[in-house]
Amino acid sequence: MESRRKPIFLHYRTSRALILATVTFAVFIDVFLYGVIIPIAPYVVQYRIKVPVEDVQKDITYSIIAYAAGLLVGSPIFGYLTDIFQNRRWFMITGLVALLLSTVLLCLTKSLWLFVLGRLFAGLSAAVTWSVGLALITDSFPSDQIGKMLGIVSSGMAAGGFLGPLLGGVIYAKAGYYSVFAVVFAFVTIDIFFRLILLEQRDLKKYEDSPDLVSEEAAIDMSEEITESKTPHESSGSEVIRQQQPPINESRVPSGLKLLKNTRMLNSLFITVILGWVMTGVETIVPLRVEQIFRFDSLGAGLIFLPLAITSVFGAVTGWWIDKKGCRMPIVVGLILGCAVVVILRLPTENTIGHKVLLFAIMALLGLVMALLIPAAMSEVSRCVIAIEEKNPGCLGKGGAFGQAFGFFNVAYSLGNVIGPIEAGFVVDAEGFDTATWTLGLIFFVAAIPAALLVNGYLFAKNAPENNTSDANEETEMKRAADAEAR
Repeated sequence: MESRRKPIFLHYRTSRALILATVTFAVFIDVFLYGVIIPIAPYVVQYRIKVPVEDVQKDITYSIIAYAAGLLVGSPIFGYLTDIFQNRRWFMITGLVALLLSTVLLCLTKSLWLFVLGRLFAGLSAAVTWSVGLALITDSFPSDQIGKMLGIVSSGMAAGGFLGPLLGGVIYAKAGYYSVFAVVFAFVTIDIFFRLILLEQRDLKKYEDSPDLVSEEAAIDMSEEITESKTPHESSGSEVIRQQQPPINESRVPSGLKLLKNTRMLNSLFITVILGWVMTGVETIVPLRVEQIFRFDSLGAGLIFLPLAITSVFGAVTGWWIDKKGCRMPIVVGLILGCAVVVILRLPTENTIGHKVLLFAIMALLGLVMALLIPAAMSEVSRCVIAIEEKNPGCLGKGGAFGQAFGFFNVAYSLGNVIGPIEAGFVVDAEGFDTATWTLGLIFFVAAIPAALLVNGYLFAKNAPENNTSDANEETEMKRAADAEAR
């Protein structure tokens, strides 16, 4: 029998730590690349592409639309394909190709259509990273750790969202245009390394189950990761689905449509739209406000988001809470607290140290709100998929629907990103900053009502299967472990 050789360093390349690092850094670099363009886009359009001054804003808008189009169209498509082919790694590499094309085009372009094309590829790259990357996390980690892992991923998002615009503006001002992309290429090089060496956990299981393999690392004793019997909750979210009983009610309806027919899933996507709406609305109106009150320059306006970035890294703590108690409480608390925090953004009104400190404190609280909401919203999407499958095992197909679910999550957040700046900017122009803050706060408060009723399943149907995802998983896995011991 012909022997196949194990990939070198197989256990390291399929480790959960590497998978988490790869997805977190991929999220970071995608958000970073989006943000780093923001402060230099006017220069690119006006001076490199030589667009007339009166057309600069219009052409920047075109580039944003191109990014949004790539994201909105690519997310459900890549999510569907990765579920069908049951391969996350190669789709992550596809996203890497799109990221490289985007970075090169944005760095070298001197024509508008290439600049817009670069932004389109950036949107496609983000679509892959978010839909496929989050599904890979769900595939790879035990069901009782997914919330914490998604919280860590959200910290990468927060870091990229803050550092992108900040470094873009500072480096461009101090060292010039190409220096900005020197930093971007440095980060992309790290991303290339992570994605190319990555292997999925299913690759490890495939080689471990093959007795005729030759390994260059056979002397490395890593057996404790794989050979120990799995205890309750050790199976990943995808395994929980795949190991259910055969389908009890097969259907030709695409799994993506089944997700969109589920009330709980629709509610989680609605919350995601609201989250993107309010946060981008705040990001749109706050910089101009602080420039008017405190006379901050562009660097100072960027630095006001530093407290938000610092406190939003507490997403991992929220993830631990989610894994223990579910998503309802973090989401409801986050929405109600967010309502209050957004409204009190109106309080700093004077150019004094006290009011500056107050503003930084409010932004820090807003970061805590993000740390509550983003991991919880992600986790609720994955829990919805598990609950649907538990109610009707096999109904979402052999590959499950995590990729499609996170694709829809991405679409929902992107829709919020489109609506937020338009709504907040319109209200500020028409009624002023104070009205805009209570409007955004009201949106958060209204979203808390369906969240309280539907997150974790319908509030007044506590015995329904979708309300007991964790308990059902534990019972299923305990039975599976007992059967394995009996055999």
